[in-house]
Amino acid sequence: MRATTFAILLLAGCSKSTTPTTTPPDTTSPPPASEGTPDGAERPQLTAAACEAQGGKVQGDIGDGAIHKPEYKCPDSGEAPIGSIVPDAGGPTAIEGAVCCK
Repeated sequence: MRATTFAILLLAGCSKSTTPTTTPPDTTSPPPASEGTPDGAERPQLTAAACEAQGGKVQGDIGDGAIHKPEYKCPDSGEAPIGSIVPDAGGPTAIEGAVCCK
């Protein structure tokens, strides 16, 4: 009886692992320094203060990189961002990036 129990436990512990063999995408790369627009031109860069002075609103990325895609549209207006946010000298920096939306 004891030998049978040991054999069953030994066989159960030797089963193959079924972990996936695919490599997950690299999510550690920083976002691009400047994002493109649908026509291939770069978005203008402006500070958060300059964005708000133009009547815009800073829209940060939620971590999925969506704001960095050329086809990205602002959630409130449905329009393309008017620029990419760059940090003020000595000010905070959005880790995932941000754009200016109207």
